[in-house]
Amino acid sequence: MKQKTISQPFSLSGIGIHSGEESIITLSPALPGSGITFFKDGRKIPALVDQVKETRRGTSLDGIAVTEHLLSATYGLGIDNLEIKVIGGEIPIMDGSALPFVTALEKAGIVEQEADKNALVIDHPVRIIEEKASLELLPCHGFKVDFMVDFPVIGEERCCFDSRTGDFKQEIAPARTFGYIDEYELLKEQGLAKGASLNNALVLGKDGYVNAPRFPDEPVRHKILDLIGDLILLGRPLQAEVRAVRSGHRLNIELIRRLSGK
Repeated sequence: MKQKTISQPFSLSGIGIHSGEESIITLSPALPGSGITFFKDGRKIPALVDQVKETRRGTSLDGIAVTEHLLSATYGLGIDNLEIKVIGGEIPIMDGSALPFVTALEKAGIVEQEADKNALVIDHPVRIIEEKASLELLPCHGFKVDFMVDFPVIGEERCCFDSRTGDFKQEIAPARTFGYIDEYELLKEQGLAKGASLNNALVLGKDGYVNAPRFPDEPVRHKILDLIGDLILLGRPLQAEVRAVRSGHRLNIELIRRLSGK
């Protein structure tokens, strides 16, 4: 398979879910083999695991918070090479999902390049465990995720996504970030969720959803979205079946560091 980029630049703007402040991103085509690269304040920040600085309530690279939804969109569309200029400290949350990024990338046009993709092929099981959470990679001819979560109010949810037979745009990209209304004030005291609202998050109360979910199992679909967005920090596509149980950003990044030898 060939590497891909976009055919023309475009910009998006919006608030950050944690900062509550406006930011602007401009995405441009990039040369084959250059990967996904952020540019901020004159600095070049490759979308690689050694640039990760924070995994609390999102994956933050060096000076750029909540990168996973945008990166999930690029991974889901098979885009390998992209330059992303960022004005602000956080990627805009948009509607809380990856769908606005997918739509904008498709509108810009996705084009094949001459170079072949350089996938990391898993040929033996790899497993990482942290208390009740785990991630396991198994050999697979494509890319597949099987994810299980168990949250208060929601209970246990499980979802499988196979890139060979599934549709990322329809099945995963629309799933929004989610949180509990009881945590809102505490998060704000910690300097988080200042931009969160019913317009950009799926919110849960003690009796269930406060706003209507897009899927009956939207939370676990969003966890798949986040995992895919983190996996791009390998710097190459992954060929494997991923089995995830209660995993979050911290465990995702630990697995990627192990695979990358970082």
